[in-house]
Amino acid sequence: MVEAGSAGRQHPLSSSASTMDETPEPPAMTVHLLANAGQGLLLQQTLDRLLDCICPDIRLFLVSERASPVKYYDKCHSKRSRFPGMSVLLFLQENLGEERLFRVLDSLQHWPWQGYPAQNAQGRPCPYLLANQEFYSLDSQMPIWGVRQVHCGTEILRVTLYCRFDNYEDAIRLYAMILQREATLQKSNFCFFRLYSTETFALQLSLKQLPLGTSVDPKEASVLQFKVQEIGQLVPLLPHPCVPISRTRWQTQDYDGNKILLQAKKDAAGDSPGGRQTVANIVNIRMAVAEDGKLSNIGAVGLVMRIPHCLRAT
Repeated sequence: MVEAGSAGRQHPLSSSASTMDETPEPPAMTVHLLANAGQGLLLQQTLDRLLDCICPDIRLFLVSERASPVKYYDKCHSKRSRFPGMSVLLFLQENLGEERLFRVLDSLQHWPWQGYPAQNAQGRPCPYLLANQEFYSLDSQMPIWGVRQVHCGTEILRVTLYCRFDNYEDAIRLYAMILQREATLQKSNFCFFRLYSTETFALQLSLKQLPLGTSVDPKEASVLQFKVQEIGQLVPLLPHPCVPISRTRWQTQDYDGNKILLQAKKDAAGDSPGGRQTVANIVNIRMAVAEDGKLSNIGAVGLVMRIPHCLRAT
């Protein structure tokens, strides 16, 4: 499950990535976690304390509360094992002291953290990729967390999305398009994008291909938010409907059902003629599809468009 080697096809960082001699820009990605009412502050403080030892200058995980609890219904995959859709791994330097590492591990073993179960709800063992590795979680619908030691190099916080076997290549193209950069390292079944780095720390988004026949269990209370330059050109190329939830944020999902928020650096519905035209075009497409009787179950203005596989951005 853990990929820490440097073999494979690597690409230099894009011009938007910061160099070691400059103050890095804020990360292009944050992770939003949706807590039940009354638990938001507790979970935010828990994450802040955990991450203070590795990335004290930035807040990568933002917790907000729902107005009311949401019930999640287990999807039926009777003959397939299901794999958690998202994990967070902390790669900590051993030469910074065992006490620090033990302190992090100890915090993960106390409430509100819970050990990730060795068996799923039906009593079946979890997928073999998790065997002999300790993981923890704040909620069954939030990412699983683990800690690993590294002997050299920078410390790493790696957010990993697990992809169904047939979705892996499409997922690489999707996130490369959203991030406007190629993967920093790419192998046949694993890749990562370096999103932020200093002399001592790096933030990575990685994609891991699951074995054929393994289903993904998306974490419904976890949302990845990305900052994008221009939303209008991106929306038609996405694999699923993309709906605006504010003047600058749009919601969609990837091929495996992971929720995505796109935050436009420029207001797509702003005062500029181009901004108004972008939203007008999306509304017109929605209305045209609705009049044709082919649109259903869309509760907000959104674009429903399917791009043939051969025409998707690569």
